[in-house]
Amino acid sequence: MNKVYFSSVKEARDRYFVEYRPPLHGYTFATLSITFLATGLQHEVVAVMEQEAVTWVKRYPIALMISSFDDAGDLIYLNDLKPESHLICFYDSTKTNIEFHWALLQNEQMPQDALDTDYILEIYKSFNRKTSTELKLEAEKHHRQMRLGTKIIVFWAVGLPALVLVIEFFIPQWLAALVLMYGLCKALVLWLKMTGRWRKTASEIAREAEDLQIRHHQYHCKKNPDGFLRLKQENFENESKAQIKNEVEAITLNEKSKKH
Repeated sequence: MNKVYFSSVKEARDRYFVEYRPPLHGYTFATLSITFLATGLQHEVVAVMEQEAVTWVKRYPIALMISSFDDAGDLIYLNDLKPESHLICFYDSTKTNIEFHWALLQNEQMPQDALDTDYILEIYKSFNRKTSTELKLEAEKHHRQMRLGTKIIVFWAVGLPALVLVIEFFIPQWLAALVLMYGLCKALVLWLKMTGRWRKTASEIAREAEDLQIRHHQYHCKKNPDGFLRLKQENFENESKAQIKNEVEAITLNEKSKKH
């Protein structure tokens, strides 16, 4: 059976942005992630989740699971207000009211509309999509490119040195002498560098300073492993926040370009 996979949709709000993903093949629900740009109170997060639930279920009448995250990409827990931190919502049997379930429901407890391929293709007709056959062909193309890259690396690492040896064996004496002179010059330069007689370039000085700084950093990391772990965690959080900020800016810019 040819499976269909859809792209996601991202939209920016004032204090957060959302990413909507249609159901994966065989799943009964879509997913919506809400990423807040600033930490809010739990009741504010709940209100936003329920508000977005109505917006997206009306737009795409498919069961939906919603989760919220902070600006570091960590799940926002709502234990003080709700039994679960995830919201599942869908139209009831009358197709008029939207049910909110702060619980992780089983597939059989939710509508089965997402399993109807024709229905899915109709409501997500504006989405970019690819079939499993197309993805398989792309994977095979990527695999061929990887094999070609491996062959090139093997040639440079093994084939080329062997070819140079063969050429050296058959080249005339005058060319061999030139090769010998080149090798001796390289050896002389190496000797000058090792004895400190070679004048270093600005890039070499900068590289040595950077290497010294790295060794100095590693020394102190070994002396204070707990501090290093805290620093690493802080760096991960800062990188995640920067990535989310960049993503929001990209979404906003994309939405503005569509309006124009």
